[in-house]
Amino acid sequence: MLKRPAHKEDIKAAIRKRHGSLAAFELARGLPRQSTRDVLRGRAVSKTAHAIAVELDTTVESLFPGRFKSHNRDNIRKADAAHRQNAEAR
Repeated sequence: MLKRPAHKEDIKAAIRKRHGSLAAFELARGLPRQSTRDVLRGRAVSKTAHAIAVELDTTVESLFPGRFKSHNRDNIRKADAAHRQNAEAR
């Protein structure tokens, strides 16, 4: 079952409740100007997406499912699943 992403207007509203504006949020977090807008439009700005997730006390994956790769152990390539050309070179 696919998780539905948080609606961008809900994210913006939550940030505005805490900071007054998206620009004030970016300034407080030391983020590039308009980076929050870029993330909400679908561009991959992982530093900003992480800051939004921290601000909303959630994870990046729950806000933007499938957009950013999670850094858990399931995504780490295992040695026995090496690339075929590496196996042939041995």
